[in-house]
Amino acid sequence: VGFSGRIYNNNNESKYINSQESIIFKKGELLYNYHNALEYSKKEKSVIVVEGFMDVIALYKIGICNVVATMGTAITKEQALLIKKLSPNIILCFDGDKAGEDATILAIKEFEKLGIKPKIIRLPDDLDPDDYIKKYGDKYFKNHFENSLNILDFKLLVEKKNINFSDANQVSKYIRNVVKEI
Repeated sequence: VGFSGRIYNNNNESKYINSQESIIFKKGELLYNYHNALEYSKKEKSVIVVEGFMDVIALYKIGICNVVATMGTAITKEQALLIKKLSPNIILCFDGDKAGEDATILAIKEFEKLGIKPKIIRLPDDLDPDDYIKKYGDKYFKNHFENSLNILDFKLLVEKKNINFSDANQVSKYIRNVVKEI
């Protein structure tokens, strides 16, 4: 339905160049690898959602085939409905950077509207799944997969990140936010 290219060895902010949107190519209504993930998601009873094509390919290389990509966009209602058809057991594994964290928060909200509570994998060092696997190997990635976070643990991790625990006011704010989440 369209073409996409990955930019390498460039400091360009955008990693991908895609076909222009058309009647049949609407990024917000499509998922990369959906047709292949149908079979594997049923067999594994779960689906992993990543941001990019290369992440899907990297997971395939290590034997994880129940995976789809949002093509770098925030999850839309249409994509959430497609993912729900694959499996109600959804694992979000967006890039480890701030944009991936923000995308995870938005995806959680979209899935909660559908009554789904996804699990979350957060990768360190601002890495995406492809780069993480290249740097640390499949064993370590699979460990993250097997120990994915629930929504509350993820939100507490995000909340805790910017707190100076030596400052009583910040600790107090953190505790109020944690209690609110619980």
